[in-house]
Amino acid sequence: MQSLHTIYPVSQLRLLFSPLLISIALLLPACSSGPTIPPAQIQLAADEGEVAILWSAIPRPPPLPPLEHAAMLVPVHFAGAGGKVFYMQFDLGHPSTIVYSNKWKSIAEKYRIPYSADKIASLNFTLGNMQVNARNVGIMPREGAGVNWGDDSIELLGTIGADLIDGRVVALDFKKNLIQLARKRDALVGAGTQFVPFSFSGRRILMPVHFDGADKTVMYDSGSSAFAWLSNEKTFQRLARKDAVPISYPIRSWDKILTAHTVASDATVKMAGLTLPIREISYIQDMGLLQEAAISSLGVGGMVGNKLFLGKKLIIDTRKLEIGIEN
Repeated sequence: MQSLHTIYPVSQLRLLFSPLLISIALLLPACSSGPTIPPAQIQLAADEGEVAILWSAIPRPPPLPPLEHAAMLVPVHFAGAGGKVFYMQFDLGHPSTIVYSNKWKSIAEKYRIPYSADKIASLNFTLGNMQVNARNVGIMPREGAGVNWGDDSIELLGTIGADLIDGRVVALDFKKNLIQLARKRDALVGAGTQFVPFSFSGRRILMPVHFDGADKTVMYDSGSSAFAWLSNEKTFQRLARKDAVPISYPIRSWDKILTAHTVASDATVKMAGLTLPIREISYIQDMGLLQEAAISSLGVGGMVGNKLFLGKKLIIDTRKLEIGIEN
């Protein structure tokens, strides 16, 4: 999804976070016929491969600790780009891979590549140990400087979306900080891993869970690491730890400034046979009626990010439409 990030200072890298506002709004069509999205056109030269995760970090207002796993980045290389390493955010909340116009224009000018403001007909790059060909890649208009060719600064080129895993199995190994891809899951999972069905309509990952005393559905968004569990205000108040002090802070979604609220919680969630502590629960103030209705349509489950799965392995099989978690 498009950017949601705190106003507090960040490092050199401009971080991207998927906004609840947009994600939840898209869940309404995703739960029915699914939004119109382009077909997956990402080809891998081999059936299996892996890429290391680079985590970026941001501070949060006291007494909240810094967010050490704020965004999941992966390195990409382009032939002829002078060996420079670029980075893309791995964001399964976005249905399709995109690149940012300011960065891509800079690359196209340097290497005399035909430039279009709408899409790239064919894009070849290396992702970890995988050779990737992506066709008809969308270009997102983006202000700001082009590529800094003079040093080793981190250049965020775009977003790897859920089209990468469409028709494949992905294992997000948050113990080894690896993303592994395969056609079949046999080589990626351990014995006894429990799998449950999930929905991949519109390339949105909608997972069944047991939370707050009821069976619900939540959206998993790997691009939304800033919050462990996003829900509504009533759930936030009910599940806040006794005597815990909520922290409020501004966030930016598109051109709007909203207020996020986070509080410690002792609540747990059961997913794919495992019980996980959520530790923090959050909500965003003044989301609007459409977003509140969307959350209600999902059984007030909300949205979860990577923080819930740190130290574990999340396996998403889009061929069999099953999902599993390993300790």
